[in-house]
Amino acid sequence: MLLRIYPIFLAICFVFLMMPQSIALAATHVEVSVDQLNVRTTPDPTSQIVGTVTKATRLPILTQKNGWAQVKLANGKTGWLVSKYVKMIDIPRTVYVKSTVDMLNVRAEPNATSQILQIIDKNGVFLQVKKQGEWAQIKLSNNANGWVNARYLAETAAPAPTPAPAPTPAPVVTPPITTVPVPAPDIPPATSIPAPVPEVPPTASTGSGGGQAIGTLVLTEGYEVYAQPDILGAVIGQLGSGTVVDYYAWASGWYTISYNGTYAYIFKPDLDVSAVPAPAPTVEQPAATIPGTGAAEPMIRVKNADTNVRSGPGTNYPVVGNVQPGQTLPIVQTVGDWYLVRLADSSTAYIAGWIVERVQPAGSQPAGGTDTTGVGYNPGMVGNETVYIYHTHNRESWRNVARNTQGTSVDDPEINITLVGKRLGELLQGKGIPAAVSQDDFAQKLAEQKKSFAMSYTESYKAVAAATAVNPNLKYIFDIHRDSDEPRSQVAITLNGKTYSRILFVIGTANPTYLENKKLAENLHARLEAAYPGLSRGIILKGKNEGNGVYNQNVSDGSLLLEFGGTNNTLEECYNTAEAFADVFTNYMLESQIAFK
Repeated sequence: MLLRIYPIFLAICFVFLMMPQSIALAATHVEVSVDQLNVRTTPDPTSQIVGTVTKATRLPILTQKNGWAQVKLANGKTGWLVSKYVKMIDIPRTVYVKSTVDMLNVRAEPNATSQILQIIDKNGVFLQVKKQGEWAQIKLSNNANGWVNARYLAETAAPAPTPAPAPTPAPVVTPPITTVPVPAPDIPPATSIPAPVPEVPPTASTGSGGGQAIGTLVLTEGYEVYAQPDILGAVIGQLGSGTVVDYYAWASGWYTISYNGTYAYIFKPDLDVSAVPAPAPTVEQPAATIPGTGAAEPMIRVKNADTNVRSGPGTNYPVVGNVQPGQTLPIVQTVGDWYLVRLADSSTAYIAGWIVERVQPAGSQPAGGTDTTGVGYNPGMVGNETVYIYHTHNRESWRNVARNTQGTSVDDPEINITLVGKRLGELLQGKGIPAAVSQDDFAQKLAEQKKSFAMSYTESYKAVAAATAVNPNLKYIFDIHRDSDEPRSQVAITLNGKTYSRILFVIGTANPTYLENKKLAENLHARLEAAYPGLSRGIILKGKNEGNGVYNQNVSDGSLLLEFGGTNNTLEECYNTAEAFADVFTNYMLESQIAFK
């Protein structure tokens, strides 16, 4: 008997091993496991790039072929990515069903003799939990499931959202006011719910909005959507980076949103704070002292001439006035990286925290030591610079020297892309073009603030804004990067015996004036082609669904993102490219009759 079973077992194992990976794993989605991954038109590393996805993004699989996976992007487009840089995962499809008969028994077990829990008709819509043979388990309530014969079920649309419960009134107390949080819709009642810590600026109250949205989220990463506020629960979909979504309640890190016609949940999203609308300032804010203490308000001091103040906490809000160096203004409220301050006429407005310094009122001491808000960007700028160079992903390095090569990372805290920016700045200075080079370690700043890699451009924007505040006439702003794991045949070129890293121009189409930035990129690309044929890889346009989408290029028409080669180049090759770019850019400046020292 055993002699017969053993060869059968071996045969089954052999058949399983010979099955295509897509069948064996039953994967429905890919999850990106590298920081950035190119998506191409065909399963070929030389084909056109149609987009870029970031780490942890999940995308549905359409098909697989020769180590490539075809996926569907958030914008509806399709493309191919390399399978070795993703994880294959199975995300069960969310299915809603209804009975096709007037009276259908729902049983406790998947058989016709088990206890009948209830009877459903054609009018009910239920979430299908799983299938087992001819039986399907459906969700009857938050606490109960039951089994029905699948032959009498039909798939249908998700039910309309149930109106959120009315908010529980907060108790009337003397200032400061506290709020009793209300659990999100569809969460089972609990004996005690801790007061949630807001994950967004205090622009909306906690609890339910009574069926109305109480706030808006702008996601900076892809996020899974859950059927229930449970990190181990069913994932019913995904929202991509840049998605704007209303939320109806939040508690303990979970945001209640509307998804495909029903309530759903996302957990602790990283947000684009500058894009979250803020309500008008509350008139109950303190006037001159902190309530109940008699202490003077904290203050900020303006550092730059004609500093803008705005109607909301972000650069997308209208400018409502400006203030001058040396002015001190009382802080009414802090919203992310912005301060709501009271102006001389007693009105309020918002000012960016990174271009002011926080000071303590006379006779008071800072709590917990020296405050460094807004300090530390671009030391050494004098205000006459024509070019500003920075590095959003400042630790990008090369395989032959990087000390951090875990997984797909190729990073180094010292030998990295900032050396290329520094060399470019020195070359421009030597040609008479005043240039400032940022040495800010944005990776470290993100780590200190416990922010994700996806917030890199939000962080580097602070340095760019600070630079333009020091020099309002700053025209050219270059963000120097190193591209991802591209083959050397695509990112290296030898001209007259010298090897260069090829340069790629990236333009963000979410910038309203991106055509002006593109015009500059086209001009420099053409000049590189004439002087160094093949050195430029051309220009790529990226929207919100293919990356950041703006890349801080809304600050200036002369703002560009430049990719100097990839991980398989060398620092020396990037230095050679910096020399070529400095040469071409200097000629552009001269021919454009732009005055420089």
